[in-house]
Amino acid sequence: MNNTAAFIMPVKIAGNELELRHLRLSVESVKNQTDSDWVLIIVDDFSDNGNVTDALNAIERELGDKVHIIRLQKNVGAGMARNVGIQYANEIGAPFVLFNDSDDISHPRRLELVREKFRDKDTNVVYLSFDVIDENDRVVAEEEICLSVREIILGHHKDVLEGENAWIGISTKKNYTNLTSCTAVRTSLAAEEPFPQVPVSEDAHTWLRYAAHPGKFVFIDEIINHYRICSAVESRSRGQNNDFYLKKAAVDSDGFEKAMAISRSFGRIKPEEEEPIRIAFLVREALSMLYGDCEDCAKELLLSAAKRSKERTLQCIDQLDCAPEFIANLKTLME
Repeated sequence: MNNTAAFIMPVKIAGNELELRHLRLSVESVKNQTDSDWVLIIVDDFSDNGNVTDALNAIERELGDKVHIIRLQKNVGAGMARNVGIQYANEIGAPFVLFNDSDDISHPRRLELVREKFRDKDTNVVYLSFDVIDENDRVVAEEEICLSVREIILGHHKDVLEGENAWIGISTKKNYTNLTSCTAVRTSLAAEEPFPQVPVSEDAHTWLRYAAHPGKFVFIDEIINHYRICSAVESRSRGQNNDFYLKKAAVDSDGFEKAMAISRSFGRIKPEEEEPIRIAFLVREALSMLYGDCEDCAKELLLSAAKRSKERTLQCIDQLDCAPEFIANLKTLME
């Protein structure tokens, strides 16, 4: 039986020295794992740059058969590139995959502890928390982190989401709980539920579908990874603009409905439970829109919830774990 775990790293960079340094550090973090039974699958998403080619060739020479580089002939996006890596991991029989973006840093014990959790045959997904580092590897102070990222970190210190049917907690309480570079999943499930071809929030869509399958989400609290947000790269701050959040709301809503359909197909949800969960999802999604300063998106979601039941929508707003001013703002948007 093959026990070699697969790290999957999509690469799409311009080839400047800063990005190449980040790539080298990410690869080094995989190389430094205390559990050495791994293979690194790098999917070059058509970087189309000589410096990137040289850097990947150097990694290939250094790691030998510990790395497999797939060079795509056109740009397909991070989610689809991960799917290519998942397909290869499935072909070689890797029991589980660990996602690691090309500028994020895995803790040296990540694979060791993830493998321990997967010894439980009922575990489908293993995730851990993170701190935020900048382009110069400095840890970013909490008050300097955008609210949408800060809420993910705070969610790892209170009412941590674990267990069966985690899609309900993700959609109604957390909105987003496991960062891509902190997530590991059984390869068979990753192959069955690929990332969608969408411009934003492809990871959130995928986690909901993972979580709707029979099996557990498990959290590791002993270690954290490093998530890089470069000060000049807005997209890594989860996109503070209306267009991003409009697209996110649409993708998240589709992921929610697909997760509910999966749960329904396994007989894991009763018909009378669906509408209350749907309303709670719409309210929690509206809160995330407010965190991104997108009141129009929040209002649209709240009105959709209120059409189903205004009373239950107000109850869900009151049950949100957030600052009172956000509660008040949500209620105002319903008027």
